[in-house]
Amino acid sequence: MIIASLLTAGSLLLQPEEAENPAGRVEVFEGVIVDYDARSVEVAGFMPVDVSHEETPDVWIELIAEAHGVRDFEALISLDTEARNVHAALLMLGLEPGSPGRIDVDHSKEDSPLTRVDPTGPELSVRIRYEKDGTMVTEDPTTWVHDPETGQVFSELNPRFYFGGSSFRTFEGEEWYMARVEGTVVGLCTFGTIDGGAEIVGCTPVLSPHMDMGDPVWYTINELVPAYGTEMTLVLTVVKEDSGEGVDVSEKREE
Repeated sequence: MIIASLLTAGSLLLQPEEAENPAGRVEVFEGVIVDYDARSVEVAGFMPVDVSHEETPDVWIELIAEAHGVRDFEALISLDTEARNVHAALLMLGLEPGSPGRIDVDHSKEDSPLTRVDPTGPELSVRIRYEKDGTMVTEDPTTWVHDPETGQVFSELNPRFYFGGSSFRTFEGEEWYMARVEGTVVGLCTFGTIDGGAEIVGCTPVLSPHMDMGDPVWYTINELVPAYGTEMTLVLTVVKEDSGEGVDVSEKREE
């Protein structure tokens, strides 16, 4: 198998050659396991935020999973691998990315409405596995955050996640993989703009990370969040097999 890689410069994406009848659990990169039987990707990481700190007990969350330490202050798991390795591992399952979500704003017009574009692609479930009170548990991280103004837990929005694949953008003549630049692996909020998407795995509903956009601000439910530094595993599992072009759930909504 050719190990798939995404290069930050040159926008080169090498597709992995599929082995004949792959099966079982294979560590394709250090800390990254493709489980062909379970149709899942497991990625090692740790809890990057400390909700027990007396001076900063309220932790604002914008991502489920980040990489490279770019957004470890606002994510529920910081991964021990590069963002491109997560993308490559999903390709090894035979998945084809769709398109990342984004929020378009026409800054040339005053009070221009937001246009929210949902991510597309194969649908994935997103879970985190870790040891809790001596027992390994697998939990839904969207139950760990809420809007303190209303008390609504993020999971109550019935979020869904899609392998959109992030995007490339050109900076000073070089093309960069945006999930590497932004550290955005699995979104809670959507960082993509009209210039391109950011998250490898995007979330619906599409919500802005910017407070001035009018969307809720999400904080940890401190009694549910594992302790700072807890070793954890991100588990991405295929929910719905597709025809190869992804499950198109895209919508454009103006507000």
